[in-house]
Amino acid sequence: MAIKLKPLILAGGRSTRMGSPKHLLQFPDGTPLYQHQINLLRQAFPSVTTIYISLAKDSPLDTWLRNAKDLNVEIIYDTQPNHDEAQSAGPAQGLLSAHEFDPAATWLVLAVDYPLLTVDLLQQLQDSYQPPVTCFRNGEGYCEPLLGIWSPEALRLLQDNVQQGRSSGPSAVVRQLGGHQIDPVTQSDMVLMNVNAQADWDKVLQELSGLKANSGRSR
Repeated sequence: MAIKLKPLILAGGRSTRMGSPKHLLQFPDGTPLYQHQINLLRQAFPSVTTIYISLAKDSPLDTWLRNAKDLNVEIIYDTQPNHDEAQSAGPAQGLLSAHEFDPAATWLVLAVDYPLLTVDLLQQLQDSYQPPVTCFRNGEGYCEPLLGIWSPEALRLLQDNVQQGRSSGPSAVVRQLGGHQIDPVTQSDMVLMNVNAQADWDKVLQELSGLKANSGRSR
């Protein structure tokens, strides 16, 4: 029996190096990055009704996000372990807030700052899922835990690590569990590029411009 996945966009990072909220970065047509990721998930999983997006308590909201619930998008705000309203504790906390929201859910996780991911790769991730956790592996051989599928078992271990003061990173949990890691089936070596600084975003826009130009010439 197929496992019902809940798609989750992690967008609660503090964007320190970027200097502005990553989820609100705009493509040339004006589409914010988070909307691009929502559209990607809807194309990859058309039967899914609700897309979830994890944000920090202080994350800025544009008009679209303020009306998200009417558009079948639900915001899960990050909470600290003591449930105060401080800023997000990072990607581990985004995952744990989703686990707290629905402890029985298996979450398909897409960090907002991987703008070159494709529908085909999201479907590859779903097709390759092996519990308790499956994630992509980049070209250097490192796991990408924020492009993965997390079962309740894996999230409980992440939660225990955080509570016990052990290594709290999601990648540590993947290692502890011997998680399944997959290589992306793609010709592009940039598809798993994540955006941390303005120079990264400029490189993404340049790559997309080149892909659009090549597509136009092939018609």
